[in-house]
Amino acid sequence: MTTQITLADLAKGSTAAVTNPALGTGAGATNGALVPTAAEAEAAAALTPDQQIAKLPEADQQQIAQIAGGIDFTREGIESSYGKDAQRATSTFADEILSETRSKDTGEAGELLNTMLVTIDEAELGGFRKIPIIGQVAVSIDKLRRRYQKVDSQIDEIIVKLEAAQSRLVADISMYDTMYTQNAQQYRELKITVLAGKKALADFRATQLPALEAEAQKSGDPMQAQLLKDFKSKLDRFEKRLDDLDRISVVTLQTAPQIKIIQNADQTIVDKIDTTISTTIPVWKSQMVIALGLSNQRKALDLQNKADDVTNKLLQKNAAALHKGAVDAEKANQRSVVEIETLEKINSELIATLKETVQIQKEGKANREAAQVKMRQIESDLKNALIENAQQM
Repeated sequence: MTTQITLADLAKGSTAAVTNPALGTGAGATNGALVPTAAEAEAAAALTPDQQIAKLPEADQQQIAQIAGGIDFTREGIESSYGKDAQRATSTFADEILSETRSKDTGEAGELLNTMLVTIDEAELGGFRKIPIIGQVAVSIDKLRRRYQKVDSQIDEIIVKLEAAQSRLVADISMYDTMYTQNAQQYRELKITVLAGKKALADFRATQLPALEAEAQKSGDPMQAQLLKDFKSKLDRFEKRLDDLDRISVVTLQTAPQIKIIQNADQTIVDKIDTTISTTIPVWKSQMVIALGLSNQRKALDLQNKADDVTNKLLQKNAAALHKGAVDAEKANQRSVVEIETLEKINSELIATLKETVQIQKEGKANREAAQVKMRQIESDLKNALIENAQQM
Protein backbone atom coordinates (compact mmCIF):
# COMPACT_ATOMS: atom_id res chain seq x y z
CA MET A 1 0.00 0.00 0.00
CA THR A 2 1.41 3.44 -0.99
CA THR A 3 2.25 5.77 1.92
CA GLN A 4 0.84 9.28 1.58
CA ILE A 5 3.62 11.90 1.53
CA THR A 6 3.38 15.47 2.81
CA LEU A 7 4.94 18.81 1.96
CA ALA A 8 7.41 18.18 4.78
CA ASP A 9 8.62 15.12 2.90
CA LEU A 10 9.16 17.26 -0.18
CA ALA A 11 11.07 19.85 1.83
CA LYS A 12 13.57 17.39 3.31
CA GLY A 13 13.71 15.14 0.23
CA SER A 14 15.61 11.89 0.12
CA THR A 15 19.34 11.66 -0.45
CA ALA A 16 19.36 7.90 -0.67
CA ALA A 17 21.13 6.45 -3.66
CA VAL A 18 18.88 6.36 -6.66
CA THR A 19 18.77 2.83 -7.93
CA ASN A 20 17.44 1.76 -11.27
CA PRO A 21 14.84 -0.97 -11.61
CA ALA A 22 16.19 -4.49 -11.90
CA LEU A 23 15.37 -5.76 -15.33
CA GLY A 24 16.20 -9.40 -15.78
CA THR A 25 15.50 -11.72 -18.60
CA GLY A 26 13.32 -13.87 -16.28
CA ALA A 27 10.35 -15.88 -17.32
CA GLY A 28 7.64 -13.97 -19.06
CA ALA A 29 6.59 -12.66 -22.37
CA THR A 30 8.80 -12.63 -25.40
CA ASN A 31 9.75 -9.31 -26.91
CA GLY A 32 6.99 -9.68 -29.45
CA ALA A 33 4.37 -9.05 -26.77
CA LEU A 34 5.79 -5.55 -26.33
CA VAL A 35 6.12 -4.69 -30.02
CA PRO A 36 2.80 -3.40 -31.39
CA THR A 37 1.72 -3.39 -34.98
CA ALA A 38 0.92 -0.06 -36.64
CA ALA A 39 -2.79 -0.47 -35.87
CA GLU A 40 -2.06 -1.52 -32.30
CA ALA A 41 0.27 1.46 -31.79
CA GLU A 42 -2.41 3.87 -32.99
CA ALA A 43 -4.98 2.33 -30.67
CA ALA A 44 -2.53 2.25 -27.76
CA ALA A 45 -1.95 6.00 -28.04
CA ALA A 46 -5.40 6.62 -26.53
CA LEU A 47 -4.96 4.14 -23.67
CA THR A 48 -3.87 4.94 -20.14
CA PRO A 49 -0.70 3.27 -18.79
CA ASP A 50 -2.84 0.82 -16.80
CA GLN A 51 -4.82 -0.08 -19.92
CA GLN A 52 -1.59 -0.65 -21.88
CA ILE A 53 -0.13 -2.78 -19.11
CA ALA A 54 -3.32 -4.84 -18.88
CA LYS A 55 -2.71 -6.08 -22.43
CA LEU A 56 0.69 -7.53 -21.52
CA PRO A 57 1.38 -11.05 -20.22
CA GLU A 58 1.01 -11.62 -16.49
CA ALA A 59 4.76 -11.90 -15.93
CA ASP A 60 5.38 -8.50 -17.52
CA GLN A 61 2.54 -6.96 -15.54
CA GLN A 62 4.05 -8.22 -12.29
CA GLN A 63 7.48 -6.92 -13.22
CA ILE A 64 6.09 -3.50 -14.14
CA ALA A 65 4.12 -3.35 -10.88
CA GLN A 66 7.24 -4.23 -8.90
CA ILE A 67 9.31 -1.54 -10.61
CA ALA A 68 6.55 1.08 -10.34
CA GLY A 69 6.09 0.31 -6.66
CA GLY A 70 9.77 1.01 -6.00
CA ILE A 71 9.77 4.48 -7.61
CA ASP A 72 10.06 7.25 -5.01
CA PHE A 73 9.49 10.68 -6.55
CA THR A 74 10.96 12.38 -3.47
CA ARG A 75 14.38 10.90 -4.18
CA GLU A 76 16.97 13.38 -5.32
CA GLY A 77 17.78 13.10 -9.03
CA ILE A 78 15.25 10.41 -9.91
CA GLU A 79 14.04 12.52 -12.83
CA SER A 80 17.46 12.22 -14.51
CA SER A 81 18.71 8.82 -13.36
CA TYR A 82 15.62 6.64 -13.83
CA GLY A 83 16.25 3.89 -16.37
CA LYS A 84 19.93 4.78 -16.70
CA ASP A 85 21.02 1.13 -16.58
CA ALA A 86 18.81 0.24 -19.54
CA GLN A 87 20.01 3.34 -21.39
CA ARG A 88 23.66 2.52 -20.67
CA ALA A 89 23.14 -1.06 -21.87
CA THR A 90 21.78 0.26 -25.16
CA SER A 91 24.82 2.49 -25.62
CA THR A 92 27.21 -0.36 -24.81
CA PHE A 93 25.42 -2.64 -27.24
CA ALA A 94 25.68 -0.02 -30.02
CA ASP A 95 29.44 0.24 -29.37
CA GLU A 96 29.75 -3.54 -29.70
CA ILE A 97 28.01 -3.50 -33.10
CA LEU A 98 30.26 -0.69 -34.35
CA SER A 99 33.37 -2.49 -33.09
CA GLU A 100 32.43 -5.75 -34.79
CA THR A 101 31.58 -3.95 -38.04
CA ARG A 102 34.91 -2.11 -38.09
CA SER A 103 37.00 -5.18 -37.23
CA LYS A 104 35.68 -7.57 -39.91
CA ASP A 105 36.82 -7.51 -43.53
CA THR A 106 33.57 -8.23 -45.31
CA GLY A 107 35.17 -8.03 -48.75
CA GLU A 108 37.83 -10.72 -48.29
CA ALA A 109 35.63 -13.68 -49.24
CA GLY A 110 34.25 -11.89 -52.29
CA GLU A 111 37.76 -11.03 -53.49
CA LEU A 112 38.87 -14.65 -53.12
CA LEU A 113 35.89 -15.86 -55.15
CA ASN A 114 36.67 -13.35 -57.89
CA THR A 115 40.35 -14.32 -57.89
CA MET A 116 39.49 -17.98 -58.39
CA LEU A 117 37.12 -17.23 -61.26
CA VAL A 118 39.75 -15.05 -62.96
CA THR A 119 42.39 -17.78 -62.50
CA ILE A 120 40.20 -20.35 -64.21
CA ASP A 121 39.15 -17.95 -66.95
CA GLU A 122 42.71 -16.91 -67.81
CA ALA A 123 44.02 -20.49 -67.94
CA GLU A 124 42.67 -21.08 -71.48
CA LEU A 125 42.31 -24.75 -70.72
CA GLY A 126 40.67 -25.33 -74.05
CA GLY A 127 43.84 -24.50 -75.99
CA PHE A 128 43.89 -27.84 -77.75
CA ARG A 129 41.41 -26.49 -80.28
CA LYS A 130 44.34 -24.75 -82.05
CA ILE A 131 46.01 -28.06 -83.10
CA PRO A 132 46.85 -27.68 -86.80
CA ILE A 133 48.25 -31.11 -87.69
CA ILE A 134 48.50 -34.62 -86.25
CA GLY A 135 52.18 -34.26 -85.30
CA GLN A 136 51.41 -31.56 -82.72
CA VAL A 137 48.58 -33.36 -80.91
CA ALA A 138 50.79 -34.90 -78.19
CA VAL A 139 52.57 -31.59 -77.51
CA SER A 140 49.22 -29.76 -77.08
CA ILE A 141 47.91 -32.42 -74.67
CA ASP A 142 51.02 -32.10 -72.50
CA LYS A 143 50.63 -28.32 -72.53
CA LEU A 144 47.02 -28.65 -71.51
CA ARG A 145 47.95 -31.00 -68.67
CA ARG A 146 50.60 -28.61 -67.38
CA ARG A 147 48.15 -25.74 -67.43
CA TYR A 148 45.64 -27.80 -65.51
CA GLN A 149 48.21 -28.74 -62.86
CA LYS A 150 49.30 -25.12 -62.43
CA VAL A 151 45.75 -23.77 -62.13
CA ASP A 152 44.68 -26.66 -59.89
CA SER A 153 47.43 -25.78 -57.41
CA GLN A 154 46.40 -22.12 -57.39
CA ILE A 155 42.75 -23.02 -56.88
CA ASP A 156 43.59 -25.35 -53.99
CA GLU A 157 45.35 -22.47 -52.23
CA ILE A 158 42.36 -20.20 -52.81
CA ILE A 159 39.98 -22.87 -51.50
CA VAL A 160 41.94 -23.06 -48.25
CA LYS A 161 41.61 -19.31 -47.83
CA LEU A 162 37.93 -19.43 -48.78
CA GLU A 163 37.22 -22.07 -46.16
CA ALA A 164 38.96 -19.95 -43.53
CA ALA A 165 36.96 -16.89 -44.58
CA GLN A 166 33.79 -18.98 -44.55
CA SER A 167 34.51 -20.11 -40.97
CA ARG A 168 34.91 -16.50 -39.88
CA LEU A 169 31.66 -15.53 -41.56
CA VAL A 170 29.81 -18.41 -39.91
CA ALA A 171 31.14 -17.23 -36.54
CA ASP A 172 29.97 -13.71 -37.36
CA ILE A 173 26.50 -14.99 -38.26
CA SER A 174 26.27 -16.73 -34.88
CA MET A 175 27.46 -13.56 -33.19
CA TYR A 176 24.73 -11.55 -34.95
CA ASP A 177 22.14 -14.02 -33.68
CA THR A 178 23.34 -13.26 -30.16
CA MET A 179 23.31 -9.54 -30.88
CA TYR A 180 19.78 -9.75 -32.24
CA THR A 181 18.59 -11.57 -29.11
CA GLN A 182 20.32 -9.03 -26.86
CA ASN A 183 18.81 -6.18 -28.84
CA ALA A 184 15.33 -7.67 -28.48
CA GLN A 185 15.82 -8.05 -24.72
CA GLN A 186 17.03 -4.47 -24.39
CA TYR A 187 13.98 -3.27 -26.31
CA ARG A 188 11.75 -5.22 -23.91
CA GLU A 189 13.55 -3.81 -20.88
CA LEU A 190 13.23 -0.24 -22.13
CA LYS A 191 9.51 -0.71 -22.81
CA ILE A 192 8.94 -2.17 -19.35
CA THR A 193 10.94 0.67 -17.78
CA VAL A 194 8.88 3.29 -19.60
CA LEU A 195 5.54 1.67 -18.77
CA ALA A 196 6.52 1.29 -15.11
CA GLY A 197 7.48 4.95 -14.96
CA LYS A 198 4.26 6.03 -16.64
CA LYS A 199 2.21 3.93 -14.27
CA ALA A 200 3.97 5.28 -11.19
CA LEU A 201 3.64 8.86 -12.45
CA ALA A 202 -0.04 8.50 -13.32
CA ASP A 203 -0.84 6.85 -10.00
CA PHE A 204 1.03 9.55 -8.07
CA ARG A 205 -0.72 12.36 -9.89
CA ALA A 206 -4.08 10.72 -9.35
CA THR A 207 -3.71 9.79 -5.67
CA GLN A 208 -1.00 11.79 -3.89
CA LEU A 209 -0.64 15.03 -5.83
CA PRO A 210 -4.19 16.29 -5.02
CA ALA A 211 -3.49 15.87 -1.30
CA LEU A 212 -0.27 17.85 -1.62
CA GLU A 213 -2.08 20.62 -3.48
CA ALA A 214 -4.76 20.74 -0.80
CA GLU A 215 -2.09 20.87 1.91
CA ALA A 216 -0.29 23.76 0.19
CA GLN A 217 -3.51 25.68 -0.29
CA LYS A 218 -4.57 25.10 3.30
CA SER A 219 -1.23 26.27 4.69
CA GLY A 220 -1.47 29.66 3.00
CA ASP A 221 2.33 29.76 2.97
CA PRO A 222 3.83 31.02 -0.35
CA MET A 223 6.98 29.00 0.34
CA GLN A 224 4.91 25.85 0.61
CA ALA A 225 3.25 26.77 -2.67
CA GLN A 226 6.66 27.27 -4.28
CA LEU A 227 7.83 23.94 -2.89
CA LEU A 228 4.86 22.24 -4.51
CA LYS A 229 5.52 24.03 -7.79
CA ASP A 230 9.14 22.83 -7.80
CA PHE A 231 7.98 19.29 -7.12
CA LYS A 232 5.55 19.44 -10.05
CA SER A 233 8.40 20.60 -12.26
CA LYS A 234 10.34 17.57 -11.09
CA LEU A 235 7.45 15.35 -12.13
CA ASP A 236 7.42 17.05 -15.54
CA ARG A 237 11.14 16.38 -15.93
CA PHE A 238 10.55 12.76 -14.98
CA GLU A 239 7.90 12.57 -17.71
CA LYS A 240 10.40 14.02 -20.20
CA ARG A 241 12.87 11.36 -19.03
CA LEU A 242 10.30 8.69 -19.90
CA ASP A 243 9.89 10.27 -23.33
CA ASP A 244 13.67 10.09 -23.88
CA LEU A 245 13.74 6.41 -22.86
CA ASP A 246 10.84 5.71 -25.20
CA ARG A 247 12.78 7.29 -28.07
CA ILE A 248 15.79 5.14 -27.23
CA SER A 249 13.54 2.06 -27.45
CA VAL A 250 12.61 3.13 -30.99
CA VAL A 251 16.30 3.36 -31.90
CA THR A 252 16.77 -0.12 -30.42
CA LEU A 253 13.91 -1.38 -32.57
CA GLN A 254 15.56 0.15 -35.68
CA THR A 255 18.76 -1.71 -34.85
CA ALA A 256 17.07 -5.09 -35.34
CA PRO A 257 16.72 -4.91 -39.17
CA GLN A 258 20.21 -3.44 -39.42
CA ILE A 259 21.65 -6.50 -37.68
CA LYS A 260 19.69 -8.79 -39.99
CA ILE A 261 20.87 -6.92 -43.10
CA ILE A 262 24.51 -7.51 -42.14
CA GLN A 263 23.80 -11.10 -41.12
CA ASN A 264 21.95 -11.91 -44.36
CA ALA A 265 24.79 -10.45 -46.43
CA ASP A 266 27.27 -12.71 -44.62
CA GLN A 267 24.99 -15.70 -45.08
CA THR A 268 24.77 -15.02 -48.82
CA ILE A 269 28.57 -15.07 -49.11
CA VAL A 270 28.77 -18.26 -47.02
CA ASP A 271 26.26 -19.95 -49.33
CA LYS A 272 28.15 -18.79 -52.40
CA ILE A 273 31.44 -20.13 -51.04
CA ASP A 274 29.80 -23.44 -50.18
CA THR A 275 28.35 -23.73 -53.69
CA THR A 276 31.71 -22.90 -55.25
CA ILE A 277 33.67 -25.40 -53.16
CA SER A 278 31.15 -28.25 -53.19
CA THR A 279 29.76 -27.89 -56.72
CA THR A 280 31.56 -25.51 -59.04
CA ILE A 281 35.13 -26.71 -58.44
CA PRO A 282 34.35 -30.46 -58.55
CA VAL A 283 32.39 -29.97 -61.77
CA TRP A 284 35.21 -27.96 -63.28
CA LYS A 285 37.77 -30.62 -62.34
CA SER A 286 35.54 -33.35 -63.75
CA GLN A 287 35.24 -31.46 -66.99
CA MET A 288 39.00 -31.06 -67.05
CA VAL A 289 39.46 -34.79 -66.63
CA ILE A 290 36.99 -35.36 -69.43
CA ALA A 291 38.86 -32.85 -71.60
CA LEU A 292 42.14 -34.68 -71.00
CA GLY A 293 40.50 -38.02 -71.76
CA LEU A 294 38.98 -36.65 -74.94
CA SER A 295 42.38 -35.29 -75.93
CA ASN A 296 43.96 -38.71 -75.50
CA GLN A 297 41.18 -40.24 -77.51
CA ARG A 298 41.69 -37.70 -80.23
CA LYS A 299 45.39 -38.53 -80.28
CA ALA A 300 44.61 -42.18 -81.04
CA LEU A 301 42.11 -41.18 -83.69
CA ASP A 302 44.53 -38.72 -85.25
CA LEU A 303 47.10 -41.51 -85.60
CA GLN A 304 44.56 -43.64 -87.48
CA ASN A 305 42.63 -41.11 -89.51
CA LYS A 306 43.40 -38.31 -91.83
CA ALA A 307 44.45 -34.92 -90.51
CA ASP A 308 41.34 -33.25 -91.86
CA ASP A 309 38.99 -35.71 -90.15
CA VAL A 310 40.80 -35.33 -86.84
CA THR A 311 40.83 -31.54 -87.12
CA ASN A 312 37.08 -31.41 -87.84
CA LYS A 313 36.23 -33.66 -84.89
CA LEU A 314 38.42 -31.64 -82.56
CA LEU A 315 36.79 -28.39 -83.66
CA GLN A 316 33.29 -29.80 -83.26
CA LYS A 317 33.88 -31.24 -79.81
CA ASN A 318 35.75 -28.17 -78.67
CA ALA A 319 32.93 -25.90 -79.88
CA ALA A 320 30.40 -27.97 -77.96
CA ALA A 321 32.55 -27.83 -74.83
CA LEU A 322 33.04 -24.07 -75.20
CA HIS A 323 29.30 -23.57 -75.73
CA LYS A 324 28.45 -25.52 -72.59
CA GLY A 325 31.11 -23.72 -70.55
CA ALA A 326 30.06 -20.27 -71.78
CA VAL A 327 26.37 -20.95 -71.10
CA ASP A 328 27.06 -22.34 -67.63
CA ALA A 329 29.36 -19.43 -66.78
CA GLU A 330 26.84 -16.86 -68.00
CA LYS A 331 24.04 -18.49 -66.01
CA ALA A 332 26.20 -18.35 -62.89
CA ASN A 333 27.16 -14.73 -63.53
CA GLN A 334 23.57 -13.63 -64.15
CA ARG A 335 22.29 -15.08 -60.89
CA SER A 336 21.55 -12.33 -58.40
CA VAL A 337 23.46 -12.37 -55.11
CA VAL A 338 20.51 -10.85 -53.25
CA GLU A 339 16.97 -11.87 -54.26
CA ILE A 340 14.47 -9.08 -54.97
CA GLU A 341 12.11 -10.62 -52.38
CA THR A 342 14.79 -10.08 -49.72
CA LEU A 343 15.22 -6.43 -50.73
CA GLU A 344 11.47 -5.88 -50.69
CA LYS A 345 11.13 -7.41 -47.23
CA ILE A 346 13.98 -5.36 -45.81
CA ASN A 347 12.59 -2.22 -47.42
CA SER A 348 9.09 -2.78 -46.07
CA GLU A 349 10.42 -3.40 -42.56
CA LEU A 350 12.50 -0.22 -42.61
CA ILE A 351 9.60 1.83 -43.98
CA ALA A 352 7.34 0.49 -41.23
CA THR A 353 10.00 1.40 -38.66
CA LEU A 354 10.27 4.95 -40.03
CA LYS A 355 6.50 5.39 -39.99
CA GLU A 356 6.24 4.20 -36.41
CA THR A 357 9.11 6.51 -35.42
CA VAL A 358 7.38 9.53 -36.97
CA GLN A 359 4.12 8.60 -35.22
CA ILE A 360 5.84 8.33 -31.84
CA GLN A 361 7.56 11.68 -32.39
CA LYS A 362 4.27 13.34 -33.26
CA GLU A 363 2.63 11.91 -30.18
CA GLY A 364 5.52 13.07 -27.98
CA LYS A 365 5.30 16.60 -29.41
CA ALA A 366 1.53 16.71 -28.91
CA ASN A 367 1.89 15.52 -25.32
CA ARG A 368 4.47 18.18 -24.54
CA GLU A 369 2.35 20.90 -26.11
CA ALA A 370 -0.61 19.79 -24.03
CA ALA A 371 1.61 19.78 -20.95
CA GLN A 372 2.64 23.37 -21.68
CA VAL A 373 -0.99 24.50 -21.69
CA LYS A 374 -1.65 22.68 -18.44
CA MET A 375 1.46 24.12 -16.79
CA ARG A 376 0.45 27.66 -17.77
CA GLN A 377 -2.98 27.03 -16.24
CA ILE A 378 -1.37 25.67 -13.07
CA GLU A 379 0.84 28.75 -12.78
CA SER A 380 -2.14 31.04 -13.28
CA ASP A 381 -4.18 29.22 -10.67
CA LEU A 382 -1.27 29.30 -8.23
CA LYS A 383 -0.69 33.02 -8.73
CA ASN A 384 -4.39 33.75 -8.18
CA ALA A 385 -4.36 31.61 -5.04
CA LEU A 386 -1.29 33.38 -3.68
CA ILE A 387 -2.78 36.80 -4.39
CA GLU A 388 -6.06 35.79 -2.81
CA ASN A 389 -4.27 34.47 0.28
CA ALA A 390 -2.21 37.63 0.55
CA GLN A 391 -5.34 39.78 0.40
CA GLN A 392 -7.02 37.79 3.14
CA MET A 393 -4.09 38.08 5.54
